[in-house]
Amino acid sequence: MLYDIMELEEIKKNAKFLINYLPGMEIPGIVKFRCRYKHMVAFAKCFGISDPKYIGPEESGIIACPAFANVFSAKLYINMATISFEQNGKKRGFLLDFSKLLHAANEYDWDGCVKIRPGDFLTIRGKIGKIWVNEKMRLFGEIFQTARNQRGELVCKVKSVATIAPGGY
Repeated sequence: MLYDIMELEEIKKNAKFLINYLPGMEIPGIVKFRCRYKHMVAFAKCFGISDPKYIGPEESGIIACPAFANVFSAKLYINMATISFEQNGKKRGFLLDFSKLLHAANEYDWDGCVKIRPGDFLTIRGKIGKIWVNEKMRLFGEIFQTARNQRGELVCKVKSVATIAPGGY
């Protein structure tokens, strides 16, 4: 069968429901993430970055390279598995099969953000944006995340795109 155990009509019905229901929903919970000096430096070095402001000694006041946001930006996806709601009088989870979820893209916005430093403890929250399906009934969705440090300062704004294969939603 083309879509595993779920019929095409049920997939279309679920897609239509989710397109109307999910946008604007807060993703339950938060993700907490500790920024460690050795991980920040190792991550920068794996990209061939040699700028001392990213790989210098800890006491020099290094900051995380912009690519470091990749380390924490997909962690909120796990919280999506906790989303549940009522559809047609029955309670169901948003993700019916977590293995069909795929991270598709990230866009980072640093405007109004402070630099990430070793020892920072980040708190990441998210909200669901636009939802759509393509011609193969793969569901796509925007996830808008904000990451703040332990002082409540904004360190990164992320727009992620996730996709779920048919039968997974």
